[in-house]
Amino acid sequence: MYRKFFGLKSRPFVLTPNPDFLYLSKVHDMALIHLEYGILHDVGFIVLTGEIGSGKTTLLKYLLEKKKIKNPVDIAYILNTNLNPEEFLGMLVKEFDIRTNSKDKSDLLDELTNHFINQYAKGTRSVIVVDEAQNLPLDTFEELRMLSNIDVGDTSVVQIILVGQPELKDKLSHPSLTQLAQRISVYYHLSSLPKEDVKNYIEHRLRVAGYDLENPLFEEKAIDLISKASKGIPRLINKICDAALTYAYADGLKTISVNIIEQVLKDNELLLGPNASCEKKKENIFEKESQISKKQSFINDFYPLLEQLKSEINALKVRIQTMESLIQSNNGMEMLEKMLREEREKNKILEQKLLALTIKYNNLKKELKKQRDTLSHKNETKKRKLWGMLK
Repeated sequence: MYRKFFGLKSRPFVLTPNPDFLYLSKVHDMALIHLEYGILHDVGFIVLTGEIGSGKTTLLKYLLEKKKIKNPVDIAYILNTNLNPEEFLGMLVKEFDIRTNSKDKSDLLDELTNHFINQYAKGTRSVIVVDEAQNLPLDTFEELRMLSNIDVGDTSVVQIILVGQPELKDKLSHPSLTQLAQRISVYYHLSSLPKEDVKNYIEHRLRVAGYDLENPLFEEKAIDLISKASKGIPRLINKICDAALTYAYADGLKTISVNIIEQVLKDNELLLGPNASCEKKKENIFEKESQISKKQSFINDFYPLLEQLKSEINALKVRIQTMESLIQSNNGMEMLEKMLREEREKNKILEQKLLALTIKYNNLKKELKKQRDTLSHKNETKKRKLWGMLK
């Protein structure tokens, strides 16, 4: 839709893994070195982990399809991983294009063993790539370990690459997978792009898509916001950039400003995936918890005051009960008259103090007025002398 408008040969930010668009950042280049080492040295198990959308599949496709490997490879990609051992073996047979009518587990194992050995005899390396491997059941992992036992002499005839989210590392630590974990020769975790690499990533994909980089398409502030919002995850960068190009095309704009990115993020809450929405919900929860905590703190501070008030009320009740009992007694009136006389004496003393303070206040006012008048007179005299000097 926007390719012609921006002078592009293809869409630069498609979500489908495409090895032609692979940007070899420092982290991706290091991951590629680890994978290449594992392939070239015929290690049994290779494990690659990374967050969703970090570029794991793109990197593997680049390695196995684009990068020259010394010997040809026969690859089986397993994408549906929630499979029991029999289903998994059946999927492998299908992916390796092995023709068989049997669904028996032992027959499937025999077919796969023969295929691996025949491919090895031809000089072809058999590679099993299991994506989203963290979803594999434990007994299916054990089946993979059994497949890795197939060898000719001291050489393994099949290599297994497990790709998955960070949870895969935790799953491989399960006690029942100890023997498999011991066979892992290469492990690498693909982290997100650092901030300084996000700009290079965006420009690389634009260049591959045919854009003339002499006229920057994304403003610096826009790239900074993309980096912050995506947290350096390539797939999220692609989502934001693709939506931004659509917005700019709709408005007839040739550059992507920070305002466009802000609008994209505002209009598409799910653009960054469910995790982003969860983060917002968490923030709201934390905010509510903070408010509750403040209210609890106020209640905790208020409670002693409440207890003090209750104590004073109880004391007042006792005094009222005492006075009621005095009134009811024979000498109650005498006691009340005595209390009244005492209150009048106290009141008289307070009135005398108030009168003394009032007199003192009035005297101070008079003294202050006198000082002000004297100062005003002096200032007037100085002014007259100054005018006389000027004349």
